[in-house]
Amino acid sequence: MGATNLLDTKTVTLNEVLGNGKKMQVPLFQRDYSWDEDNWEDLWNDILSSEQTGSVHYMGSVVLQNIDGKNYYIIDGQQRFATLSILILALINKIRTLADNDVDKEANRERVEILMNQYIGQKDPTSLRYSSKLSLNENNDAFYQQRLVAFKEPVNRMKLSDSEKLLWNAYLFFSKVIDEQFKQDLSGERIAYFLNDIVGERLMFIQIVVENELNAYTVFETLNSRGLELTSTDLLKNYLFSLVAKSETDLRQVRAQWKKIIDIVGLKAFPIFLRQYLNTRMNLISKEYLFKAVKQMVQDGEQVFALLDELEKNAYVYIALFTPDDVLWENDKEIREDIRALTLFRVTQCNSLLMIAYDKLSVADFKKVLRAIVSLSFRYNVIAKLQTNDMEKVYNRASVRIFKSEDITVRQILEDIRPIYLNDEDFKRYFEHKVMNTNNSATRKLVRYILYKVEAALPNGLHADFEIDTGTIEHILPEAYTEDWSADFSEEEAENYRYRLGNLTLLESKKNNREAAAKSFEEKKEIYANSQYALSRKIEASEWTPKMIHHRQARIASVACGIWKIQY
Repeated sequence: MGATNLLDTKTVTLNEVLGNGKKMQVPLFQRDYSWDEDNWEDLWNDILSSEQTGSVHYMGSVVLQNIDGKNYYIIDGQQRFATLSILILALINKIRTLADNDVDKEANRERVEILMNQYIGQKDPTSLRYSSKLSLNENNDAFYQQRLVAFKEPVNRMKLSDSEKLLWNAYLFFSKVIDEQFKQDLSGERIAYFLNDIVGERLMFIQIVVENELNAYTVFETLNSRGLELTSTDLLKNYLFSLVAKSETDLRQVRAQWKKIIDIVGLKAFPIFLRQYLNTRMNLISKEYLFKAVKQMVQDGEQVFALLDELEKNAYVYIALFTPDDVLWENDKEIREDIRALTLFRVTQCNSLLMIAYDKLSVADFKKVLRAIVSLSFRYNVIAKLQTNDMEKVYNRASVRIFKSEDITVRQILEDIRPIYLNDEDFKRYFEHKVMNTNNSATRKLVRYILYKVEAALPNGLHADFEIDTGTIEHILPEAYTEDWSADFSEEEAENYRYRLGNLTLLESKKNNREAAAKSFEEKKEIYANSQYALSRKIEASEWTPKMIHHRQARIASVACGIWKIQY
């Protein structure tokens, strides 16, 4: 019985959604209206298709939060409801225009009154203004009520906000397509039928009614409705703002700080950032429980300000973890190189640990942890490509330990992440069989990184930046298989070995392109012997075969083992 009280789900028509005296309100701090012409056109075409085929059209799910039995918050669905309301107003206005032009005047005025009461709201007997069934958010509602519902054009369109322009342009769009649709049969009766029987009865929704915000969040996280949907960010923003809404000063400050945080990390990335921040302080949280976690942690205005202060501080670090040239690292070349490596590896699971380490540790200890994570990530993620399911758990435990400890050592942190550190034996085994197709630009950049790091570790090797140096990747067995290589490689072997790391080296751009090219191995050896790169000078084999590639890759693996290593 308890589970059934969480939500009430049923399939309803638009007429049923708006019926029974129900009033629906977009929470004050939810996002502004954002649908555009593509969305309007899709909706209009769907309605016309439904009319032509006689079938219903499903508009997806909507999530409503029951306030008091007659008033509801629109948790998910505001873009659709706002757009449909604008369409309805455009249809009603068309009937109003007919009445104003003395076309079936009395009947059309009556139709307008009935349709306004049914879909928009009832008229207040004192002000003679309609009390709308739908209320939009704090930025859009005044324009919606005073202009659209009142059928009044904006005084100055140039001064409208972006969302107000979208609202007005939606109205103009539907007015135009309605003119086109009914130009052959322009009558109040025909338009009223279209609104009540087509729009009202053939647009179907899965209506989900929940009793509180937490249930709402849980529900919408699992939905895939059409249009620009509510996000976890929207819901969280609404909750935090509501805690300070009684004070205009506090609300203004919270708005400004919230905007600053969103500007730093980006709207799309915010839930990821928030989750990784929370995972520095509490046991691993999935994205489905973000809202629940914040709601448990923040319950008053003071806690809102505390959370936003922490988020703002960590936002700068979070972004810097993706940006090697960030001002945060401008005075430390080693950190820049390690951050660049992690971005190259596309590893992000470690960011929670790095954020808390930067906050709690000295710069020297932070650098040690960062360097260790680079080595761990190279082994685990780049070379072995092991499953990442357990990585977050390990990083989470280490993060929480740093957060809770007054005096933690780097050694203790490294011990915490040891479970996902690939030992030397396993690392060499994976490395010795590694294939990396250099036709992919991202992989090619990664190969350059590996080869230049190995080059620098060799006796008399060149120390150069892989992104700046003009050297190129040389395929000893060429990418293009020719008869010159048929004695040592079958076509199948060539396919299997051309992108093995043991078959790749560095060569000056001129020598690679103009001299080595697709020459025989004997010819290439002479070019390699005069290269500035130790990786190429060390190629002294008398022949080049699958066996020699394997042996060379094993030797490189041993060098790599010393480069990407954590000393416990």
